[in-house]
Amino acid sequence: MPSKRNLIAVLALLLTFGVFTGCDTGSAVDDANLPAVQNISVAEAKALIDRNAVSADFIILDVRTPSEYAQGHIPGAVNLDYYASFEASLSAFDKTKTYLVYCRTGNRSASAARLMLDNGFAAIYNMQGGINAWISGGLPLET
Repeated sequence: MPSKRNLIAVLALLLTFGVFTGCDTGSAVDDANLPAVQNISVAEAKALIDRNAVSADFIILDVRTPSEYAQGHIPGAVNLDYYASFEASLSAFDKTKTYLVYCRTGNRSASAARLMLDNGFAAIYNMQGGINAWISGGLPLET
């Protein structure tokens, strides 16, 4: 009869390989190729903006309120207020384009980026730290 230690080891291996959980460890789906929100720093966001400066397929999306946007925003940014029918307004945007999303501190933009992903947008970058980090980095604003 196998020892208790051996049985525990076998159970641990079976659970690891998904035998009892219904997991298919040999699945052809590669999670690395599934769309995901890319959280990036202000420096990475600036580089992304610079690389895509002339691309019609790149949108900078400011999800702050119109009054916050009017106080200063990243040059070329489009305003879509997260608090005002954000998800319903997404249908007006092309899901095949690349989006850089930001807000004041990064909280709203993280939620907005997740909603965009859930609504079929494939290329979404969330600028961590928001416009506050952008300003702290000495980067330009437009009013």
